[in-house]
Amino acid sequence: MYIYFVKLQKQRLQLLLMLLLGLICGSCLSRLLQLARHEFYSDSSASADSVELYTGSSSSREAAAALYNLRQASNYNPTKRILCMITVRPLKQKRQVHIEHTWGKRCHKLLFLNSKHKNKKPFFNLSMRRNHTSSSSSSSSSNSSSSWGRTREYLHYVYTHYHKQYDWFLMVTDETYVIMENLEHLLLDYLPEMPVYFDSFAYEFTKNHIRTGSGGNLFSKEALHRFVTLGHDNSTICSSHNYGIKHVEIARCFRNVGVAVGNSSDEQGLPLFVNKLTNITLGCCSKSAITFNCPDMFCFYIMEYIVYKLRPFGLS
Repeated sequence: MYIYFVKLQKQRLQLLLMLLLGLICGSCLSRLLQLARHEFYSDSSASADSVELYTGSSSSREAAAALYNLRQASNYNPTKRILCMITVRPLKQKRQVHIEHTWGKRCHKLLFLNSKHKNKKPFFNLSMRRNHTSSSSSSSSSNSSSSWGRTREYLHYVYTHYHKQYDWFLMVTDETYVIMENLEHLLLDYLPEMPVYFDSFAYEFTKNHIRTGSGGNLFSKEALHRFVTLGHDNSTICSSHNYGIKHVEIARCFRNVGVAVGNSSDEQGLPLFVNKLTNITLGCCSKSAITFNCPDMFCFYIMEYIVYKLRPFGLS
């Protein structure tokens, strides 16, 4: 009886040791896979420490140190050169002048983009006007099913002509009002050399999991570089089809080239990229909100007045 009891205890001990050994091996294998994946996506132009700054995997002190080192290595210039891309729908081209007279004048470069559809392939017809570039088009339709094809060509065009001149690339529709000062404040914690982009769809969805409209996209210089050089001509990384939902394809493509999604909310978790003004309620949105959807041209001037002119007495 005693011998049987000893054997039973020995078997239980062996099972326990095997279980612990399995857990240790599984943990080590998981860590090795994470390191291998991180190494695969790392690029010589961006240090591994920089990725930790916006993934939240390091402490604030380590993040600050990594940010400082990267700034020193890249001859950091606190002035952010921002190119603003406005996608114009053919029936809404009259909005261009209103954007120029309001928030667009605060962009370092204002670029209006539109496309014709010829053999289902977007192309540009651009003409220069002062420090702004505008496009013309005879296309009479613009639907979401073809927005990814146009977005691919827009980003490729901007990279070819403007990549070396600017640090950040903002893409919004002609129904968007942007508070540029809040955008620049968001970028204080990021560098153009970081492979990162911001997407309003990454934050908020409606109850039906579909957002109507978009607060825009913001791409770093490095993110745009990786998209064009690694993904644009590689259909195994980025879809080469002219159809597809823009924010879905952007997320898939930029993830495949090692570009992280930046945080599109403030310290309280409130959205920085706001959808429609009609959806705003008390406490819904950030005090540092960046974009708003304007349903008509009068909205641009109303926003301009409220943000930059109106000052209630007794409030700083």
